[in-house]
Amino acid sequence: MPEVIDKVAAVLTDALTEQGFDLWDVRYEKQDADMVLRVLVDRLDGDINMDDLVMLTELISDRVDEIQPDPFPEAYLLDVSSPGAERDLKRPRDFDWAVNKTVELELKTPMDGEMTLTGTLVSATDEAITLEVVGKKGKRTQVTIPMDQLKRAHLSIDQDRILMTDDDFAWAIEKLVQVSTYRKIDGQKDFVGELTEETPEVLVLADEDGQTIEIPRDVVAKARHTNTF
Repeated sequence: MPEVIDKVAAVLTDALTEQGFDLWDVRYEKQDADMVLRVLVDRLDGDINMDDLVMLTELISDRVDEIQPDPFPEAYLLDVSSPGAERDLKRPRDFDWAVNKTVELELKTPMDGEMTLTGTLVSATDEAITLEVVGKKGKRTQVTIPMDQLKRAHLSIDQDRILMTDDDFAWAIEKLVQVSTYRKIDGQKDFVGELTEETPEVLVLADEDGQTIEIPRDVVAKARHTNTF
């Protein structure tokens, strides 16, 4: 449904930019028996959080309802979310944003026998991207891939993953996470530890000394996977 997607993107792009957000992608797709309008949004600066998404859902719903004539052939569900840890890279500015980050490329034809490359994005132009990859014995080399050879490009899961959904927290069990809260718990608002348990009501972290702390989900301002205490 490209017409629906184009019309939604047209009414949302500037409206979101004015509020400090970037419209990453719009998808209109079937999910079970329902049609779903997925709007993926990120902050222009910093990390998006749950409060942002609640506010944006209302703003986006109002803007989409104003489109005339109504482009939707049937009722739909609105899903507003962040692009996620493995966000697709499509636009030139997506690639610019991803410079110095770890990305994964799926190729149309093999390169040195490989259909997939993972490495640090060094640079990107309209014609090609340059990737630094780690080869045998840890040797780092740079490879240039023409844009027309890309089947798909996306951020690699190796990035510090922002944790927002139940699926995100389930993925992070037994991994190190960093959690910031809206109010102090035991005198502090920032916590780092292994996520040992997650429920709809609480997150349980174990710090490097083995001490555990329970963090109510409703006071979590931001949570992300991390690699260090």
